[in-house]
Amino acid sequence: MYLYNIIRMLIKQNFSLKKLNTFGINIYARYFVEVKSIKDIKKIFDIYPSITKLFLGNGSNILFLKNYYPGLVMKIGIKGKKIIHENNYTVIIQAYAGENWNEFVKWTIQKGFSGLENLLFIPGTVGAAPIQNIGAYGVEIKDTLLKVQAYEINNKKIIEFTREECKFQYRYSFFKDTHNKNKFIILSVYFFLKKYKKLNTSYVEIKNELKNMNIKKPTIHDFSKALFKIRNRKIPNTKKIGNAGSFFINPTVNIFDFQKIKNKYPDIIGYNISNNKIKLSASSLIENAGWKGKKIGNVGVYDKHPIILVNYGKANGIDIYYLSKKITKDIKKKFNIPLSIEVNIIR
Repeated sequence: MYLYNIIRMLIKQNFSLKKLNTFGINIYARYFVEVKSIKDIKKIFDIYPSITKLFLGNGSNILFLKNYYPGLVMKIGIKGKKIIHENNYTVIIQAYAGENWNEFVKWTIQKGFSGLENLLFIPGTVGAAPIQNIGAYGVEIKDTLLKVQAYEINNKKIIEFTREECKFQYRYSFFKDTHNKNKFIILSVYFFLKKYKKLNTSYVEIKNELKNMNIKKPTIHDFSKALFKIRNRKIPNTKKIGNAGSFFINPTVNIFDFQKIKNKYPDIIGYNISNNKIKLSASSLIENAGWKGKKIGNVGVYDKHPIILVNYGKANGIDIYYLSKKITKDIKKKFNIPLSIEVNIIR
């Protein structure tokens, strides 16, 4: 049912979000609109200044606990990408928030720009990427991000955040902080990339995959194939099995605590991130706790990568959330380690 036509926008009522969340849960939004320009955003806030709003990318990192969202879901569909500055060695690119992240990374590779290739095949949009400080295979978005352009809702103005002002940490940024949620809409992101194709193959999985492919001097295309094979083995296709990728955040412990855990559970995996800090593999914790491949009703823990929770077709948000709470409770009891949720929970 259509409510109001604003230039190119169509505000819809009682709109199904089943195709707009990768868990594939059928939630209905009271109002839904896709905005394709900054003017569109401003108009929406003029028309609905007080109604609760949810800003949506591709719905790849979100879990709705209820089957109805009583406010307005605003899909950020502002698209475009352009080279801002270029010389013989480096390039600065501005990419707008609605751009598909994976397609954008592919575009940078095709142009011969390096820096983002390790982040291939991550679902979502450019605008959502800085919020989580997305990362994979030893690289995070903060490594190449120059600045973020955002719309400040309360003051109705466009502002910019430098990399330092984004306060990036592991799977965290200024925009994810509780006090800053729903205060800013990311409009575009600026990246500083290099022109030489020096690939980051230091990650063990990538090295092993290239070795299995019998490739010693990989091209960017070889590198892409290796990443695709790794992710295809570990992460289920959302079109076949509903999921949001990694559901949990890899916890960090000090070396002393890691050694105690390792002595008792030798299969637990950890990575050095500083002189006295170890990042534990949440997958190895979950597997050691006996949850790998376990299915409860319509939900389960993926049998190839237990950090992923899956919807087998008829689950609702509460089903998935309750499973996650059972797992975190079990991990705390067995290892005395709190396991945090990475996925954005909408209550």
